Amino acid sequence: MDRATPGQLTPGRVVFVVVAVLVFIVDRVTKGLVVAYVPSGTEVRALPFVWITNAQNSGAAFSIAPNATAFFLLASIAVAAGLIWYVARTPVHLVTAVLLGLVLGGTVGNGYDRLVHGTVTDFVALHFWPVFNMADAAITVGVTLLLVWYLLRQRPD
Repeated sequence: MDRATPGQLTPGRVVFVVVAVLVFIVDRVTKGLVVAYVPSGTEVRALPFVWITNAQNSGAAFSIAPNATAFFLLASIAVAAGLIWYVARTPVHLVTAVLLGLVLGGTVGNGYDRLVHGTVTDFVALHFWPVFNMADAAITVGVTLLLVWYLLRQRPD
């Protein structure tokens, strides 16, 4: 755990920012490649059980609330601001920093899409799960592992 005052540069805070920026870059690059090379509404087999498609989603995960783009954009801004505020004011363990960085990078990635394009590009199709993107994956992995990390740290010795 970082032993720091609010705003002080620490390894945890650096890791948080680096992970968030890397997730954002991977998200932008993958979405850009899909938009450039996969015509909307088509699908390309990438692996035996994974297809790449080009789907525009104006709602949230699983295409929930497709007419609430403005709400989800505001929610993305609030979540990003909350995460930044929390990490800037709270000493964070490196594991926590990585996981919160995943959530921030994914949140900013999808928020960017909503702000610039009005929709989010989803492209990973598994045919047994709704279509998603790298930002969605980062958020899901980050939140899930944060819960696991929290539960493991709460166990009595």
